[in-house]
Amino acid sequence: MAALAAASAVGTKLSGAQGPATIGNSVNPRWYGFNLLEYFSIDPDWMQHFPYKNDGQFREDDFRWMRDWGFNWARLPMDYRLWTDSADLLKIREKDIEPIDRAIKLGEKYGVHINICLCRAPGEWILDGMARESGIRQEAERTSVYTNQATMDAFVHQWAYFADRYKGIPGERLSFDLVNEPLERDKDNEVGRKDYVRVARAAIDAIKSRDQGRIIVSDGYPVGQNPIAELYDMGVTQSCHDYRPQDLCNFRLPWSRPASDEWPVPTWPMKDKDGKIVADKRIMRSGLQAWMEPARHGVPIHFGEMGCGRKVPPQVVYAWFGDTLELINELDSGWALWNFRGQFGILDSGRPGTHESDWHGHKLDLTLLRLLQSKMKA
Repeated sequence: MAALAAASAVGTKLSGAQGPATIGNSVNPRWYGFNLLEYFSIDPDWMQHFPYKNDGQFREDDFRWMRDWGFNWARLPMDYRLWTDSADLLKIREKDIEPIDRAIKLGEKYGVHINICLCRAPGEWILDGMARESGIRQEAERTSVYTNQATMDAFVHQWAYFADRYKGIPGERLSFDLVNEPLERDKDNEVGRKDYVRVARAAIDAIKSRDQGRIIVSDGYPVGQNPIAELYDMGVTQSCHDYRPQDLCNFRLPWSRPASDEWPVPTWPMKDKDGKIVADKRIMRSGLQAWMEPARHGVPIHFGEMGCGRKVPPQVVYAWFGDTLELINELDSGWALWNFRGQFGILDSGRPGTHESDWHGHKLDLTLLRLLQSKMKA
């Protein structure tokens, strides 16, 4: 009970955090939060790795606790197949959109900005390649949004539909993230990047033609790593996904196997077998320098995903977060963890060695919660 009271007290201290706004003189939105996975995938092999059901029943408690602890942003990474007719990608089942409507209303109720994302879009699914290598069973995308016009039309149609449906909802309450971690396979990054820009522009134009004020987010290219200068003129927020270094953040994750089974147990700073430092705060800062460039063009940025899997020792997790969040603060950017509940999250992470407190039937990593709260800019 003492731990529960402590968490409540810290939440009360920070619960006045503002919604999307600017940080200092920055154009970056003041978004701090988590991803919620109730509509993540129809494939059971993916859902077994997270304590969420693919039923769209977003939990009201998640929104309440995020607000109480001072967070104000929730990204919904979703699978278009959950509401789209597989025989006709231009047909959307209205009934299956209602869970998204409800999540947006819960966001309004608790002061949490909702960011809806096509994590799996027609012709684009970053985990196709990972699934093949790790043995996770799933249905692969049959066509590419970058090379098949009908698939591109279906992708644009998804966003035109959402733009029409949610027109009038203020930008401080709702934003659109076009597609999770875009990557065109079998081509070098420069060629693939041009194709992504072409597809993204088509979707952005469709959204803006229906709802000029909608906030739009584009993940960096490739896989959320680098800002996209070719989209600066479109006025969209660009999102970085920070899982660096990979040997730490993705250590022994089911979708990084079998390769990650051979990685040594990570430390922070990370060292090679000869004791040489291969990753620390200084090296990380150098790797993030590219994300200073958008600000020079008045382009907002946000770190929409980050974190460490459950096999990473807790003390390493805390040290990595401490340095990483300080670096993101140097960029005047908000940030979000991949999960709220489950591995990568603060509730029910299942991370061995973590000192956990009881929280309404869940296991709370109070140390990580306090660390995150200490790094949010007021």
